[in-house]
Amino acid sequence: MRFSLQDVKKQVHRRGGELYVGLHFLRPDELHAEIEKLVAYHENLLRQPKRQFSQDEARACVGDYRLADCLIATLSAWYTWRQCDWTEVTGLLPADPLLRAAEITSPTRLRLALFNYVNEQYHGFLDGEQRTQALQAFCDPFQLSLPDLEYLLVMDSDEEALLLRDSSQAPTSQEVATRYNQWVFEAALSNASQVHFVIDCQAFGGTRQEDLSGRQVVAAGVGAVIKRLCYLARLLGVYYDLAYQDGGTLAVATAGSQRDGRDLRLSLTLYGPQEMTGVPQQYGLRLARLCRLLLGYGLSAREVDGKRRGIRKETLSGGILAAEATVHFLQRAYCFMIDANVLALINGADSPAREEPRPVVAEASGLYDSSIEQSFAEAFRALESSQAVDGWRLEREPEPLLLEQGIFIPDFALTRARRRIYVEILGFWTPAYRERKIRKLQQLRERDDILLAIPQEARDAFSNIATSFPIVWYDGQLSATELLSTLRSHYDDFAGRLASIDIGAVRQRVRREHLLLERACYELLSCYRRSELQRASESIAGDDIGYIVGVGLYQVDWLEHLHHSFVEWLSGVRSLPLPTVLREVRERWPALAQCEEATLETLLSLWPEVRVQRSSIFEALVEHSEAGQIDGVEEEAQPALPVDRASIQGTKRPGRIRERRVVQKKQGASETTQGDLWGVP
Repeated sequence: MRFSLQDVKKQVHRRGGELYVGLHFLRPDELHAEIEKLVAYHENLLRQPKRQFSQDEARACVGDYRLADCLIATLSAWYTWRQCDWTEVTGLLPADPLLRAAEITSPTRLRLALFNYVNEQYHGFLDGEQRTQALQAFCDPFQLSLPDLEYLLVMDSDEEALLLRDSSQAPTSQEVATRYNQWVFEAALSNASQVHFVIDCQAFGGTRQEDLSGRQVVAAGVGAVIKRLCYLARLLGVYYDLAYQDGGTLAVATAGSQRDGRDLRLSLTLYGPQEMTGVPQQYGLRLARLCRLLLGYGLSAREVDGKRRGIRKETLSGGILAAEATVHFLQRAYCFMIDANVLALINGADSPAREEPRPVVAEASGLYDSSIEQSFAEAFRALESSQAVDGWRLEREPEPLLLEQGIFIPDFALTRARRRIYVEILGFWTPAYRERKIRKLQQLRERDDILLAIPQEARDAFSNIATSFPIVWYDGQLSATELLSTLRSHYDDFAGRLASIDIGAVRQRVRREHLLLERACYELLSCYRRSELQRASESIAGDDIGYIVGVGLYQVDWLEHLHHSFVEWLSGVRSLPLPTVLREVRERWPALAQCEEATLETLLSLWPEVRVQRSSIFEALVEHSEAGQIDGVEEEAQPALPVDRASIQGTKRPGRIRERRVVQKKQGASETTQGDLWGVP
């Protein structure tokens, strides 16, 4: 049970026309005797019901009632009120089997049973004179005593909850004072519109981190510090901004570079709920928890990271040079200075109190700033699983872009080959948020690797930068398909990729391997869409090399030999189930061992002597059809290769003319009529 800023003792003063607030923190050895009395009072009431706990008696242990209420709330880190378990209590009574037989398994069911009894026997009304007699009559069938019944009826009320200690031993006065100071600090930050930190990056020159395999590595430099700050902020869902302190600049504005000199300082601003939404305390607790991590007390960064890579016991507190917060209460804003004295008071020894809940972050959106980013990433990865993202790879939390006058932290990065595009999803939040975004984006006008996603409702607000960047306008949710379409229109480099194909080397590989499956052709020809692959294959195909959609590049003579050998084999067995044929094909012809079922079925469909007859969607039979004896109707064979070689070369080839073979039209599979499934005539 935490306390609010309204409950905390504080002093307000004005300095230079600005309001400042000073919170009452417990100094070393302050109120230790009073705290020990308060702890002893709790110890004496262990396993006792809450109705025996007197708030006034507990306050009297401290003297100052406002401070006492906060200290009583602080002791909830060690002590808690817990309801008794029904089965534990009734298990000690002889009435337990009888109650279970009557399906009375909770105080609620017991009250309902008594209510029904009074309705049946006393017509819904029981006066005081008959109460004892009626209750005893209700108890008799269950072998319950009257005092036991009265207790069981109310045992789930707050007044009957028992006081328990969650730690192995009682807290010391210093532990309680430290926890009180931490909660006072967090109560202030929960009402903050922003918290400002000045961070010395040189303090992390030798920060040790763990990679995913658990090995210790050294992450030095401003880039590592920025990425760590971004990770923690996104982990807890807090909006933030990073800049150089006092308007500093960076000599080389490239990601990952470091400023010359020894005094590079970052200005980290964490925005509270009032700045982002205008509603104080909406997510103030998350802001307080992030500050808690940065200042290095309570939950360590390693505890929050879990199995993810993270800084070991070191936190960012060693590099924080100054900090202040703007807090709000009673309709006014106050400056709260977080100086060395405050840090010393909240960084007490670790307490043996029960472990506090970890930061509440939804599993699905833990590392996303908004649901828009999360849904976009999920949609993109769904397209990626079906190979429909044109070869782009989505990366969350890319490296920061260090600009001359600030730091830009994109939401995503898209990488394909040597091309890297940074994606920023803009919200509509408050005017101050939009102004900060626009100022940073104006420094990126000259870059050609920035893509923006802007909501339709903010079209006017961002109109002055609309012509400087590729933009995806969205309404409600950002469409991954529309973003990919924008990438195609602004970053289409197919002509360059087509010109870079080593045609001779590809042809030699096809002749050597006989068949290059379509999925291998994508990588070999630097293609990302089937339409690109078909165009690229035109430059490879020739008299002895062809391309089939769904199959890939092949050597013509090899395919003809495969055709004849397969037909010869199939004529010996006449017909087989399709799965058996596919298995035999992979075993008999090693070049087809890695082919997918769809690829093999495409090959079978090219040959008129082969017929696939399906009796249902689950069963198919491959049959051999004698050429020239199928329907008695002759027609010219359709070309097996969908590539027009004359158009590929630009002029008609003077080479040999292939003889046209006349074959009979394949007999279509007989239509299967499915009977009525419902038995209706």
